[in-house]
Amino acid sequence: MANFAIAYATSEGHTRAVVDHVADTLRQQGHLVSVHDVGATAAAVAAVAASEAVIVAGSIHGGRMQPRLVRFVSAHGVALSEKPSALVMVSLSAASREARVRERLGAYVTTFLTSTPWRPDVVEFVAGSLRPSSLGPIRRTLATRMARHAGISPDGDLECTDWVALKRFASALARWFPRVGVPTRAPGRSRRRLHDPP
Repeated sequence: MANFAIAYATSEGHTRAVVDHVADTLRQQGHLVSVHDVGATAAAVAAVAASEAVIVAGSIHGGRMQPRLVRFVSAHGVALSEKPSALVMVSLSAASREARVRERLGAYVTTFLTSTPWRPDVVEFVAGSLRPSSLGPIRRTLATRMARHAGISPDGDLECTDWVALKRFASALARWFPRVGVPTRAPGRSRRRLHDPP
């Protein structure tokens, strides 16, 4: 059994659903998991300090992660780097099959991490959702335009997250990261996607 901390930021609630799914999977395997919005900074920092492995999650809007997540990681990146850690980036672009769009995801990671001292062991992209019906006219127009730019033609609300794949990711992460009392680092610290444990 290991102690995981998940720190996240969400703009419209979907990233919270993603981290809850990851947390449920880890708990089903007998692990301890605490989930904290980075807006509650003190609680999130305390959870990271008490954990053995950390997952940070946020979503991409306008090519950038939420500013509060950037501030959190910038301020606490050294502490995050001292533990096995994963970055989960939620983006509608992750649902695209176009190579140019997929390559853009790597640029998002670089932009985010360049301004922080954190170097996660694993980066995982999760397709998000688009719910124009819940947005005002201006944000709905912008969101629809961005979806089309990513090669996705929205026709009403879209739910693109592959929940089965997300469960596989969480299960592999739990096997890959160290167990209680095993002070090993993830091999290579290569900032790669995790498909199977090494």
